[in-house]
Formats: sequence, C-alpha cells, structure tokens
Amino acid sequence: MRKHNGMRPQDVVILLKIISIGDQHWQLTSLSTELGISISEISESLNRSQLAGLIDYNKKRVNRQNLVEFLEHGIRYVFPQMPGSMVRGIATAHSHDFMKEKFISEMNYVWPDTNGDIMGLAI
Repeated sequence: MRKHNGMRPQDVVILLKIISIGDQHWQLTSLSTELGISISEISESLNRSQLAGLIDYNKKRVNRQNLVEFLEHGIRYVFPQMPGSMVRGIATAHSHDFMKEKFISEMNYVWPDTNGDIMGLAI
C-alpha cells in the first residue's frame, strides 16, 4: 500500500468536479482538460483520496458523507489561511456576491489579481 503524504488543495477540487459530473461517465483525460490539471496529478490525487477514504476503491464514486465531514471539520486544519495585506483581487469566501447576502462583514477577502474588481485582504 502506498504511503499517504497528506491532501493537496487540488484533491478537493477534483472530488467536487467528480460530484458535479453526477452519473455521467468520466475519464482522467476529461478531468484533466476541464480542470487544467495534468493526468498524472489527477491520478495521484485520486490515489490520495482513495487512501483517505474520500473516494471508493475503483476511484470512480466519491464517498460524499466522508467528503462533507472533511469539508466541514477538517479542511481548515489541513489548509489553514492567514489573511495577508490589502490588495486588489477577485472576491472570495464571504466577500463573493453569492455569499454576501448570507454573511455580514466589514472586511473583504480576495484572491490577489491585478484585474480584480475589489480591494480586500489577500487569501
């Protein structure tokens, strides 16, 4: 059995992409093209997720309950974020339009991008 060296951010993206595909058939090449991640990295990601119990043995079906538990309780410990300096960027977290109506905050958080449309703390 392979050693598990911890999750990487793209692992979460890949698992969520597989869930978004639903019952449609998918291949590594289609995930690679759609996500802009190499086939070898997707393969390694699926291996890490399988060892972590987030995807089944065949690496085709996400264990949704385990993923939800990981997202709810574990992700902040695995990928901790410390806000950086004030920069121009793309709204993220509660600063994104989709989430703004659900949260009240005086501070924006952004992914740094010189073409971004708001100022906020870099994440």
